[in-house]
Amino acid sequence: MGYLAMQDYAKMYYEIQGKGQPIIFIHGWSCSTETFAPMVEILKKDYRCISYDQRGHGASSRPTKGLTITQLGRDLRELIEYLDLQDVILVGHSMGGATIYSYIQQFGCDRIKKAVVIDMSPKLISDDTWKGGCVQGKYVEADYWSDMEMMGQNIGDFMWRFWRIVLPAFADLPEEMKDIVAPGLLGVNSEHVLTCLWHSMFMLDYRPVIKDIKVPLLYMIPELGLYPQEAADFLKENSGSDVDVIHFPGITHMIPDEATEKAASDIKAFIEK
Repeated sequence: MGYLAMQDYAKMYYEIQGKGQPIIFIHGWSCSTETFAPMVEILKKDYRCISYDQRGHGASSRPTKGLTITQLGRDLRELIEYLDLQDVILVGHSMGGATIYSYIQQFGCDRIKKAVVIDMSPKLISDDTWKGGCVQGKYVEADYWSDMEMMGQNIGDFMWRFWRIVLPAFADLPEEMKDIVAPGLLGVNSEHVLTCLWHSMFMLDYRPVIKDIKVPLLYMIPELGLYPQEAADFLKENSGSDVDVIHFPGITHMIPDEATEKAASDIKAFIEK
């Protein structure tokens, strides 16, 4: 474990475990290296597993600038260059998948051998031309503005509502639990960081980038996830390389937590394919 001093003076926390083919695990919005910790425990026996906290998350620094998905792609590039990696396997969950799209948009597939995206659409807002957005394609522009207003007023309220959508178990909690649970959902994350990255994530459209994916791609889609089959179909039909799609029946957006062993096994099979 260690810290990488970025070009803009932010600090990135990263961990390396195991030896062999390098895999970089990229967590999602409001999460940290802990997301992939159980999976790393399995895969570090056969691979060099590298996980890191994206800027503003976990043990990385809390910069006030550079809080965009475009910058997250640059951060990933800096880490790859710093560690002098070649033929990397990228594994991105949720916003981590957007980080992969961002990387490919800016740097192509340089140094990348294969990529795994876990439940992340190339465009998060649905409209007349796109039905593959968030909340199973039901999330429209009006929802985005409503969310931004809520985050500006009380991000704890927003986190409560968001995780009740992501995890059905939270939906069963009584409303009076909100004041107890919401602070824990925010965790160590900065309100400013989360708001800026949410804005950036939902404003971007990576559909034109998909054709530039020139390495094999594995897309994992959970039955109870945030994104519909349309997102997976678009990737499969428009990627510049082969796309494998694996379904996870009965699993929510949090595949790394809920289906750790299956996901690790599927990733290993995909790498060795």
